[in-house]
Amino acid sequence: MLHAYQGNRFLELLDDCGFEVFLLNTGRIGGEDGDERSKKVTIPYSSAVVKAIAEGTITWERDPDFGYEVASALPGIDDMEILQPRRLYARQGRMDEYNAVVEKLRRERQAYLAKFAGLRQEILDAVS
Repeated sequence: MLHAYQGNRFLELLDDCGFEVFLLNTGRIGGEDGDERSKKVTIPYSSAVVKAIAEGTITWERDPDFGYEVASALPGIDDMEILQPRRLYARQGRMDEYNAVVEKLRRERQAYLAKFAGLRQEILDAVS
């Protein structure tokens, strides 16, 4: 029950306090290390994202697969595939693979959250 309490409390803080939370990929997109189809999220890319967050210079759009906001433009990054991996998979003709990854992540997140009885429904719905 402690974890459900913590999850619910975190959502309450997000709702009541008006602060923002950012998730930053610092690894790869489009595959694992060694997959020549993938791209490395380099330190300059990560630095550009952190700087743009601090300066409020990111343009956001809703991600069609997960529903959260993803960057669509920011100073210092011209490669939109780094910001939106869906574009990389689409350009490479790998959308079936991308969709399978999305579904796998969704199932894993749902299974993980199902362990915590008492989580608010909107938390569970966020990964559906």
